[in-house]
Amino acid sequence: MKNILRKFTTFTHWLLPQSCFLCGDTSIQPVCAACIADLPYQHTACISCAQALPKTGVCSDCQKQPPPYTHTQAVFSYTYPINKLIPAAKFNQNLAILKLLGHLMAQQLTTEPHPNVLIPVPLHIKRLRERGYNQSQELAKCIAKQTGIPLDYKACQRIKHTDPQTGLSRQERQTNIVGAFQIVRLPKNWQHIVLIDDVMTTGSTVKELALVFKDAGVPKVDVWCCAR
Repeated sequence: MKNILRKFTTFTHWLLPQSCFLCGDTSIQPVCAACIADLPYQHTACISCAQALPKTGVCSDCQKQPPPYTHTQAVFSYTYPINKLIPAAKFNQNLAILKLLGHLMAQQLTTEPHPNVLIPVPLHIKRLRERGYNQSQELAKCIAKQTGIPLDYKACQRIKHTDPQTGLSRQERQTNIVGAFQIVRLPKNWQHIVLIDDVMTTGSTVKELALVFKDAGVPKVDVWCCAR
């Protein structure tokens, strides 16, 4: 019943007149067109980790120690109001906003050449049951639908129930996530995969997951995230 009500609420969000989540004006979608235009889209960043830079290039950290993923794209900077929209979608059951963010990601990302598959960062089963959905998987569904890139959310699983990364130091984040992921199956034709995440802060989570796939023999791993 809970899932049915959630889907019905999301469906009606896109059909009935409502108020923009940000400015309060009448809108046919969760965020009005004017507010969408004003979102903090990321323009220049490190091509490796998507850290904001004055001009596109490779940041000093990635030059010193290249990450296991090749290329990262972040659609938004994690500043207002993205830092209001993502928590609302992630923790407050606002799937309408989450679907809107996934739609915007699909519009803004450079998806050519197409990777073999999209892999959403998995949640541990305990957290998935608490939340009711995986926000990264919902974003990946939107991207897959609009781009035609296959989606696989069963290829790997989170086997370690970690503390939330929010509020931890960089070192604590790295330690916290070690050994958290396990590959369930890996088709031989996967030569280029993309990890989908909602927010990339230090990159510890996608770095650990990328290492797992690289160690299993995947030559190229990229990251697409909603915000950095």
